[in-house]
Amino acid sequence: MDVHVLATVFQSATALIALLIVLLWLWPAARLDKFRQEMFAIRDELFDYAASGKIRFNDPGYRLLRQIMNGFIRYGHQLTFFRVCMTILMWQTSEDKPKLEWTEKWTGALKSINDEQVRNDLRDFHSRALFVVTERLIFGSPVLFTLGLLGFVVSVFHAGWKSLRSTISKAMTETTSRIIDPRLLDEEAARAAAAA
Repeated sequence: MDVHVLATVFQSATALIALLIVLLWLWPAARLDKFRQEMFAIRDELFDYAASGKIRFNDPGYRLLRQIMNGFIRYGHQLTFFRVCMTILMWQTSEDKPKLEWTEKWTGALKSINDEQVRNDLRDFHSRALFVVTERLIFGSPVLFTLGLLGFVVSVFHAGWKSLRSTISKAMTETTSRIIDPRLLDEEAARAAAAA
């Protein structure tokens, strides 16, 4: 073998090993850190919202939101498309269908809040948390990422181009919602937080 060919093979192998380390070890760890940091930020904003006196710390709506956010933070490393699909498959094939206890409590907690603005703000915190979860699922799965791109294109043609952020958000949410019921994500996060 020629020295130049051998050097090229060695450089290619080294570059491939470095790429695999980045893709299989560093990138997933960075994505997990980003997910947890974003969820912490939303949870901190929720705490500040309650500290400002707009809602009590012992209000069921506040406590339920904290519960799922804590569940997502603690078990974010298990929040993958494959695991979510396996959980849904397990629930679908189970004799006893899962009760959506968290969703029922959440709906009741929102109804018990008299101030419409506070109700909308809590819904917004919940939507933002689910958006971060959706983002983690989509960008962690080549299948969901491809479906998300297709959903983006369909959203652009269907509704027209309004703003990039809202179009991307809508496409991600709609694509994920067609595959995974967001209530099941809430339920799993609540169960994970309760088990801790």
